[in-house]
Amino acid sequence: MKLHNYLIAGLSVMTLGSCSDYLDVEAPSKNTLEYVFGDPTEMSRALNGVYASILSDNTYGKALLASYQLNSDVDFKAFSSELNGTSNYQRFDCDDQGGQKSAWTQFYQAIERANIFIDQAENSPVLEDENSIDEVNQMIGEAKVIRAMCYHDLTWMFGDVPFTFSASYDAEDLIYDVVDRTEMLQALIDDLKEIAPKMQYATELSDGVQRISKDMAWAMIARLAMTAGGYSLRPDGNTYGKMERPDTYRDFYATAAQYCDSVINRTSHSLTKDYYQVFVDECNFRIDNGNDDVIFEIPFAKESSGQIGYIHGPKMDNSDGVTVHNYGKADASASLSSFYCFMFDEDDVRRDYINQLWSYTAADNKATLQSGYVVYNGKWSKLWVDGGLGSQTEGSTGINYPYMRYADVLLMYAEALNEINDGPTAEAKAAIETVRERAFRSTPEKITDYPQGNKEEFLTAVLDERKFEFAGENMRWRDLVRNNLYNECIYWSFFRYYAIGEESGSSSDYIDYVATYDKGDDNGWSKLPRAMYYNDNVTNNGLYTPAQFPNQSVKVVEIFNRYEYMSSTDAALITNKSKKDFFDWFDEGTGYVKAQCQFSFFGYIRPSALNSTQLVIVKDGTTISAPHPSTYPKAADLPVLRYLLPYPANVVSRAHGKYVQHYGY
Repeated sequence: MKLHNYLIAGLSVMTLGSCSDYLDVEAPSKNTLEYVFGDPTEMSRALNGVYASILSDNTYGKALLASYQLNSDVDFKAFSSELNGTSNYQRFDCDDQGGQKSAWTQFYQAIERANIFIDQAENSPVLEDENSIDEVNQMIGEAKVIRAMCYHDLTWMFGDVPFTFSASYDAEDLIYDVVDRTEMLQALIDDLKEIAPKMQYATELSDGVQRISKDMAWAMIARLAMTAGGYSLRPDGNTYGKMERPDTYRDFYATAAQYCDSVINRTSHSLTKDYYQVFVDECNFRIDNGNDDVIFEIPFAKESSGQIGYIHGPKMDNSDGVTVHNYGKADASASLSSFYCFMFDEDDVRRDYINQLWSYTAADNKATLQSGYVVYNGKWSKLWVDGGLGSQTEGSTGINYPYMRYADVLLMYAEALNEINDGPTAEAKAAIETVRERAFRSTPEKITDYPQGNKEEFLTAVLDERKFEFAGENMRWRDLVRNNLYNECIYWSFFRYYAIGEESGSSSDYIDYVATYDKGDDNGWSKLPRAMYYNDNVTNNGLYTPAQFPNQSVKVVEIFNRYEYMSSTDAALITNKSKKDFFDWFDEGTGYVKAQCQFSFFGYIRPSALNSTQLVIVKDGTTISAPHPSTYPKAADLPVLRYLLPYPANVVSRAHGKYVQHYGY
């Protein structure tokens, strides 16, 4: 039986005891702790309750891939308002009333359930039974990894956070102390190091990668160590903070390399499947047994939990709650930058699979070319589901989300080895080339065609590979933060939109500098398709393999110049075509670029007012003139970017002075 088919049942047997008002969690139970933790079968059901706590739309089901996946040169949501917001996290624009309490509460509910499970299981008489000890240790490991996942992702959202391994019924003070993130991450690493040897490999688990395995525990140690060793925003008085990494960062990277090595050399994972097949399999509820890319995927329940596929893929509208096709509605809110697709090598198989440019109307299922500020992320899509999920469906797709992939382990390994050895080693190159081999199977000569001469060049290559590999997986902004490059990325991402928007009107003051930064050539963006020639509403027409797009009757848009400029002379040679202006982001009426090019990075860089040509950058809550692109500013030349969120206001008020907002909140 699939794990997600009976996860929800675990809620009824998971006793939370005396939960704190501060945590805002509750789950009454009909069973006593002694009964539940006196029998392995009941313990397994209780563990399902721990798993069920991470299925919420407030965390992994939606929010972390939508609201909290921050804008970058990959993941992107356009904004048009020139006014301050309270919860526009993606554009770094929120205040201490921002309303992120739901994610905080859900994470701490999962932590509380994990703490209770671990405490009870570690003190259970069942551990003294030699016939049950291995089974119980495996379950303890699963709960510990879930706890580590939640704490890890809380630090990415809030920085230093309240931390405890104790269940609330054992706590002297229910307002837990805020712990420095480095200390907390080290405690989580040590905790997983102790339990991982007692766990089973994914290939030994009946539910495969829907269960947390030894493989996942090792990979999670590596991720924790990479986060601990990398840069992050730290409090610095009343300012927005400062970017720092611990003095022991090389030790953390060494730990990451060690545990990546364990996954690479001691498990059965590979990248044998085609890239698209990993995600198509998830859309069709086909569970891997631990031999391929996925190490752990969060097991959502069909028609019950998870928005994967609903927030991805082409936008599909409905009418009166019904679509004219059997795929249902999709809101496509987890979108990508319009420039992302132009950064790939033309032979990279990931490019055309991930980046999709058409949507579907409600009335007639017509495939329509889009020319907005974003591209749809086709990595997961309801269109990949054999037969569809139903014409009345919206969210709650039940499509699993791969929290940890082998490709991530390989690229963490490459990055860590490069850091601790002050340059790429043979093992580091082999790791990145394993990922590239899957991306360039049809052009193997390109597998080794990447910068690898020194430490800085190789780091750029690794980060680029991660950029192309993990779109929509809440990775890009974290990778940039870890290497203290996020503010630089956002600066140039803003000018990319602004410059192309200007040029779509007449000329741009910035396009040459942006092109030189991006392409090494001031004409580097001259081949952008200012107009696209296309044939809409056609059948698949060979654009996807049958396995990749199972239903060949679904309409698509055939684009003749998807990635480059086409002259009107060349276009005249194409029959059955239409034309649509692209990057049409200049308002002829006002004489300025459109608001989405002005305000999508509002909390860091923007015009001083709507349609102002004075461009400003935010420094500690005030605005100063933005450096001109002709100076080619790097991260060290720019103010820090406040990517961290404030503690929820009600949590601060109930803590009676124990919690203090930082970062200018």
